[in-house]
Amino acid sequence: MDYYTIEPEVAGELGEGTVMDTSVHPPCVSAVHYVITDWLGDDIIESFPCYLVTRRLAADLEASRLTGFRLDAARVTLSEGAADFGTSEVPAFRWLVVVGRPGEDDFGVLVNGQAVISERALQVLRAHTLDNCDIEPYNG
Repeated sequence: MDYYTIEPEVAGELGEGTVMDTSVHPPCVSAVHYVITDWLGDDIIESFPCYLVTRRLAADLEASRLTGFRLDAARVTLSEGAADFGTSEVPAFRWLVVVGRPGEDDFGVLVNGQAVISERALQVLRAHTLDNCDIEPYNG
């Protein structure tokens, strides 16, 4: 099976409500607060080391038989300047917690925090908006 690295749109940053242990690498996150500053509309976004997906992509992931992830709650807010970039309402996102092994499970994360996904996972993602997501073959 083919695998790919992905670098989703960075639509903001982790907020002060994020609970993260930075004594390990990549940091271990137990709660996510994502502050959107400029969302261009992709269904998957990131801010190291976290990935978030829209509710519609989350529903398709839950219905799939893909491995190496779980979905959890995320607090998502808008920055004060978000309206200046055309983002005026908080979209509904879920936290995509990647727990799999890169190149083995459908979702995995490299030591540097970059996501590695299978061809099957990529097919699910491509059914959604990925206009600002870089996708490259993974040669692990």
